[in-house]
Amino acid sequence: MKTSYKKESYVEKELVETLIRLLQNQEMDEISIRDLCHEAGVGRASFYRHYQNKEEILERHATSLMKQWEKEFESNPNSRPWNVFESLFTHIKNHQSFYKILYKTNRDMVLRTSLRQKIGLATELTNEEAYQKVFFADGICGWIEEWIERDMKESPKELNQLLQHYFTDILSHLGELYIKKT
Repeated sequence: MKTSYKKESYVEKELVETLIRLLQNQEMDEISIRDLCHEAGVGRASFYRHYQNKEEILERHATSLMKQWEKEFESNPNSRPWNVFESLFTHIKNHQSFYKILYKTNRDMVLRTSLRQKIGLATELTNEEAYQKVFFADGICGWIEEWIERDMKESPKELNQLLQHYFTDILSHLGELYIKKT
């Protein structure tokens, strides 16, 4: 049984890495499953044993990476609520080739959904609680998306500091931004 697990992990790893590499120079619809399997050194039967389509490779890998980040953050004795975003930004930076592809292929909803689940967005919340949580999760996703679009020039620490500044200074003056001067 251990051999089967190692083989499955190998197949999934090879398909993910190959798809990411191919997507750096091609669009998703330009990559055939046959070519993907050939480049990865994986049989088509193995591909279909694991995935229904190429998009599922990205979606499952994104979900897996988010779970990995959650475990790393939660198991770190130095983790505190105020450094959760720096930890997330570090995770994104460490896996930037994948996250850049995720956004390029419009699969970023996987990250958004994971963050919504992580902060506890659920149907049984009051409307006010749900709106606050979705605003926060989607806002962080927006920061990440823009950071990726701008080539991730800031370090995770710098980006976290910008976010803290935004929350403490900018949001406290939000009303002033919308008051028309006469």
